[in-house]
Amino acid sequence: MNLFFERTHTPGKTIIVFKPYSMYLLLIILAVMTALTFTPALVAYEHFVSILMPVAAAIIAARIVLMYKVNKEIQQAIREDTVKVTGGKLSAKNPLTFEITQSAPVTQEPEL
Repeated sequence: MNLFFERTHTPGKTIIVFKPYSMYLLLIILAVMTALTFTPALVAYEHFVSILMPVAAAIIAARIVLMYKVNKEIQQAIREDTVKVTGGKLSAKNPLTFEITQSAPVTQEPEL
C-alpha cells in the first residue's frame, strides 16, 4: 500500500492513480502557517509555524523519494507517447490518472 499513488496492472496496460490526500495536507499546512504568520490575533500561536514547516518539508521529501521510480516510468512513457492522462491533481472524485500502454516487443525475422 502506497500513500501517494496506486498502481494497477492489466494485460497490456499499467494504470497509475495519484492520490490527492498528501496535497490536501500540504495545502492545509500552508493555510495554517499563513494564518498564523499574518493574522495579528494569532501572534501568540506563531511558534507553531516552526513545527509545521519541517512537517511540510517531510511530506514533500517523502513524495519525492517514494514517487521517484513511478515518476521516471511516467516520464519514459511520455517520451515514447504511450500514456493517456486524465483527471486532476486535487480531485478526489477524478484523481490524476496515467494509463500506460505496454508496447509489444519488436521481433525481427532473420534474413535469408
